[in-house]
Amino acid sequence: MKWKAFDIIEVLEQWAPPGLQEEWDNSGLCIGNPDTPVTGVLVCLDCNKEIVEEAVANDINMIVSHHPLIFRGLKQLCDITPVEQTVAMAIRNNMIVYSMHTNADKIMDGVSGAMARALSMTNVSILAPDAVCQDKTEPCGMGVVGDLPEAMAPEAFFDLLKKVFFTPIIKASPIIYPAVSRIALCGGSGSSLIPYAMRSGAQIFVSADFNYHIWFETIPRMMLADIGHYESETGVQDQIFNVLRKKFPTFAVRKTRINTNPIRFY
Repeated sequence: MKWKAFDIIEVLEQWAPPGLQEEWDNSGLCIGNPDTPVTGVLVCLDCNKEIVEEAVANDINMIVSHHPLIFRGLKQLCDITPVEQTVAMAIRNNMIVYSMHTNADKIMDGVSGAMARALSMTNVSILAPDAVCQDKTEPCGMGVVGDLPEAMAPEAFFDLLKKVFFTPIIKASPIIYPAVSRIALCGGSGSSLIPYAMRSGAQIFVSADFNYHIWFETIPRMMLADIGHYESETGVQDQIFNVLRKKFPTFAVRKTRINTNPIRFY
């Protein structure tokens, strides 16, 4: 059977409904005709030129990313900026580009839930429930909170974070607890969820992109751990991949082999 883009999109939107996305977001179909037959799907966190080249090299004509390729809008297409170049390359190669951003953030099986599973957490629940989810059968909202399998010294937990999220370094608050067990998580930029994390009883809130002054706000009640934006969200690629492979077991679905993280440690 020849699957079309709208078949792929239907499965993805059943998993993470586009109506859950934030008003400022731009999730959904970005480039391409939904009636296009699909030769394969490449799953990635960020869609850039290298990702499009990888798809073309593998005879794949649909890209599913977490971050939207066109986010702040385009006023021209001059093939100059990285986004313009990526859009132009995708169009020239008849690609379909689809993204699932904050809608994938808000489902339990999405970005933050993937973090919790990576840490083998139990009793996991949504950290900041969303009003738009009240009539849904499944809870949804931003971030999650839950318990570690057993209490750990903070230093050991930081080592676990580095191992699980494949990062050589993290930023963390001064240690204020001899052991930690209740953890709040948010993939990506989670500063706005700090009040929810503090009310949840979490001893550590793991997220990314905390600015300098934010760190003072949790002392001495809760610790922060910044593991990096890319590192905290990259697990959603596995979630998207698994959703598609389960529905289309004989179809060509692959995860990118390219690390699109723009940050390096020296």
